[in-house]
Amino acid sequence: MSTPSLPWHQVPIHVVDFEGGPRTGVVEFGVATLLGGEVVAAATALHAPRAAIPALDSQCHGLVDRDLAGAAPFEAEWERWVSLRRTGLLAAHNATVEHDLLRGTWARPSAVPAFVGEGGTVADWGPWIDTCRLARAWAPSLGDFRLGQLVADLRLGARLDALAAQHCPPKRRRFHCALYDALAAALVLRALCGLEGRSQASLAQLVRDSMSAPAANDLMQGELGL
Repeated sequence: MSTPSLPWHQVPIHVVDFEGGPRTGVVEFGVATLLGGEVVAAATALHAPRAAIPALDSQCHGLVDRDLAGAAPFEAEWERWVSLRRTGLLAAHNATVEHDLLRGTWARPSAVPAFVGEGGTVADWGPWIDTCRLARAWAPSLGDFRLGQLVADLRLGARLDALAAQHCPPKRRRFHCALYDALAAALVLRALCGLEGRSQASLAQLVRDSMSAPAANDLMQGELGL
């Protein structure tokens, strides 16, 4: 499926955030789907850790082992994640973290549409859209590209809190909670694509500007390079 010329808002972009790490695996996921420039769906769940949650992790995301008692492992979510990747591209803020955690669970999905480049199908979770790299490339004057600071600088706080009240569990409506962060990154992506001259940016451009220079050059030559 080749869509190099389609504007970004015509293809579902599933903005994701994971809480967890290589030792525990994913203990919480959040996903907010953007289509037509709006959040059209959101989901989140807690998952059983592979190992006891370290105290430092708990200080960050606020989850402890008892919060996850009886939860299914993240490995039970295979069908959800393949379905998401089959219908659109994945995005995240500092996407390498999410990519590594997803690959740490399943090395690759079954064949899914490439959506960019020469089209066809690939067996890869990527290519990813990275809101941190896009902010650095498209709005370098902001200077601080941490998610919370971008929300503040782009004046997204009120909209984020409204979406969190609608979609997030009551005790998970802050940064370092998976769905809250996914919604924040989705709003950042929407705001970046609303900058002057970016409203009709193609999906391929978002992917290209989210990549390292060598990978972006490969994509421009019609290769995924992943």
